[in-house]
Amino acid sequence: MFFNKEELTRNIKIARMDIYYKDFVKNSFKVALMMDIMLNIVILFVLLSMARSSGKYSILLLLPLSVMMGFFILFRFFLKSPEVKIIRSRKNIDAEIISAIRFLNLDLKANAPIFDGLNNLTNNFEEIGTYLKDVIVKVKLGSGLKDTLNETVELVPSEDFRAMLWQIINHLESGADIVHPLEILANEIVEKQKIDFKKYGKKLNVLSLFYMIVAIILPTIGFTIITAALIFIGFEMNLGVILGFWILFSVMQLMFLAISSGNRPVVES
Repeated sequence: MFFNKEELTRNIKIARMDIYYKDFVKNSFKVALMMDIMLNIVILFVLLSMARSSGKYSILLLLPLSVMMGFFILFRFFLKSPEVKIIRSRKNIDAEIISAIRFLNLDLKANAPIFDGLNNLTNNFEEIGTYLKDVIVKVKLGSGLKDTLNETVELVPSEDFRAMLWQIINHLESGADIVHPLEILANEIVEKQKIDFKKYGKKLNVLSLFYMIVAIILPTIGFTIITAALIFIGFEMNLGVILGFWILFSVMQLMFLAISSGNRPVVES
């Protein structure tokens, strides 16, 4: 099964993508198919070059396998795009959340209503504001603030932002003090972000070693070893083979950059 309908539908909502899940799947299918065709045209060129130089045209049998595997990987990749947007949104929220909590607390200490405090956040924080703007609009149209926040909290990608909203909901339900709990929450988030950054520092050593292998060792020593092996079994090095290696190593480096940048935590003081 390529995807889970309920999970995909929820991810599309959380990613704030204005599209029905069936249309999203169709679009992903079309884009994956076009990308797969273009990619395998290049692969066909490489395989033809290798086949002509070696006289072994049986290597072209790899093309159907490449087409099927390429489509499967690309289709799965595009189906994951809502999750990528969710991660990006979560990072943007986490970069704002501490300042947003402190900003809200300043308004509350000045005896501003909670609604006005949330409205001020929409004007000063871009990512958090996108979620709170919907809350403000619904409340102005007649919905209750507590009910609207209960709906919003289910579609928020950040746990810290969700914790902030739960504090506000609890305040609206019980009338309990909210300023002190929000201050505690902000301090907890600061400490958690510092811990995450220290953990990332330890992971960075492993990632740096991996990058040295992918970016330095494989394109030089690896290429030399593979070239020697191909010549030994009868393949002649030509432009097509070299282009194939260049594409492979480029993709590996791009994957590494995506993984390393995706794992970097947000730290706000």
